Amino acid sequence: AAITIHGRTAQQGYSKNADWELIGKAVQEGREEGYGHVPIIGNGDILTYYEARRRMQQTNVDSVMVGRGALAKPWIFKEFRDNKTWMPTIEERIEVYHTLAKYMKDHFGDDEMGRKKSWNFLPWHFEFLSRYVPYPESEYSDQSIEKPLIQNRVIVPDGISPVEQLLSNRCSDSHNLIAAALWDSDSSATAVQKLNILAESNEFKEILLNGSADSREDKVLANLPTKGKAGKWEKRRGRNPGPKRTEEEIELIRAKRAAKKARILAEGGVWPPP
Repeated sequence: AAITIHGRTAQQGYSKNADWELIGKAVQEGREEGYGHVPIIGNGDILTYYEARRRMQQTNVDSVMVGRGALAKPWIFKEFRDNKTWMPTIEERIEVYHTLAKYMKDHFGDDEMGRKKSWNFLPWHFEFLSRYVPYPESEYSDQSIEKPLIQNRVIVPDGISPVEQLLSNRCSDSHNLIAAALWDSDSSATAVQKLNILAESNEFKEILLNGSADSREDKVLANLPTKGKAGKWEKRRGRNPGPKRTEEEIELIRAKRAAKKARILAEGGVWPPP
């Protein structure tokens, strides 16, 4: 068993940075109360291996969990393992994306029904994949201390190749085209070829002229697409908050817990109870 703590509330969404100080306090209090044997996993705003390493050192969590970071950069786990930034070529990135499409074919089926089911996820995934930015530690370590890198506003640089421009495009129409090219390719090499052709096509040029991304998501990344509309986003609804305890009530609960612990130990018992 383990406990995962996401350092923000549902009401906050992604409008604020995850509170890792609070996660650290939970780890400390858990150990002081005799629950040090229960692993605590920290979660929130992890995009690089060096941010994960620093959060573990600062808070003493046993591990970290990654959500959005893995959606934008699926190879983040490779970086954790290797303890270094992987900066894939465009061909290597397409190979990763094509592998994702193959996995969906394996799971949902390589037919029209499987394609229809996959379209609830594959184009949607490019809302994240299109935000990929390389963040080598040598250049971004200091900046990541000031603000989590995942909260940076993504600006597509000038002078990139057409296929890089395609993969960075935020319009859901382009995400559908990318997904179709990946799905219809029997190899990653074919996928590279198809996406290069698509990047030079009049269809994509039309998207560049007339397409638009959802500007709300520059500030807040929700993780649920609108049902039935691949690539479209809605801010998820937070749970209705229950009544909040006062500081006095919290202190009273802690005092009762401490008294119970003292009584059990005085009686020769074990804390925490088995």
